[in-house]
Amino acid sequence: MNNKMPKQLFWNSHEICQIDGFWYFVEGTERIAAFRSGFEPRNDDILLTSFTKTGTTWLMALCYNILNLDADEEEDRLAKKNPHEVVPSLEVNFLEDEVQRMLLSCSPPRLLHTHVPYSYLSEAVRESGCRFVYVARNPKDTVVSMWHFYNKLLTRGGPEPFSLERAVESFCSGAVPYGPFYEHVVGYWKESKRRPEEVLFLKYEELCREPKEQVRKLASFMGKPFSSSMASGDDDEVVVEKVLWRSSLGRLKELEVNKNGTWETARTPNAHFFRKGMVGDWKNYLTSQMAERIDQLTRLKFQGTGLSLDD
Repeated sequence: MNNKMPKQLFWNSHEICQIDGFWYFVEGTERIAAFRSGFEPRNDDILLTSFTKTGTTWLMALCYNILNLDADEEEDRLAKKNPHEVVPSLEVNFLEDEVQRMLLSCSPPRLLHTHVPYSYLSEAVRESGCRFVYVARNPKDTVVSMWHFYNKLLTRGGPEPFSLERAVESFCSGAVPYGPFYEHVVGYWKESKRRPEEVLFLKYEELCREPKEQVRKLASFMGKPFSSSMASGDDDEVVVEKVLWRSSLGRLKELEVNKNGTWETARTPNAHFFRKGMVGDWKNYLTSQMAERIDQLTRLKFQGTGLSLDD
């Protein structure tokens, strides 16, 4: 890593550095570099992509269950493992022996994830022909979710919780892990408009409002459209309901593995990945001044893109 790269403390806790316009935890840059230079994509890979705290865990569960429709209870890996263990995050897990074996032996399609912005992915990945699924979320709910998550993660036995006012300030400045948020979102949005057959852009709010329609769209994009020809013999409606139930945050958060387990790679208690998952929860936390500042920035950053992320 270039020692001249801009650095600063993220929330008075962990050092982050800026590479090609985006911020990363310093301690994770070697793993990100290894993924960028060493990962060999396949054209049938499905790469789930997201900014932090925008619906990643739910997206992992939905996509896993779409690909494993006929798994019975004994084969349901999500009953025993957190979604982040079942779907490897390449910039975190790429160097692990178990993940390397999976990448070599897994039958297609391989289901993988990254928070890395589109512009920082290797040319091999961007030109591989693999399918990208990106989930985006309203920035006000995103910053509130980040505030809860990182305060739990970074302040264990350490500094006092970071104030929401300062969290909003760092979010708007862009100096947050994988930030700036807006450039991250717009990068994948533009690719989804340029080549929609390879990049699907989902909105968290639409997944919440119309889950059946959005999950059908997701399954079709992944090459696994729901039909009565499934081995289970269930009709379309039953299959969709099954996927949504198995993937629901309400079900997942009550599983023992997610109540008391830990994602060892990131040293993160699994319970940290499950809070409310609500649309509009920001109204319970942000002041009108905070909300207006984010709204003004959103209008500026999305101007001319055709993108909106409504509450």
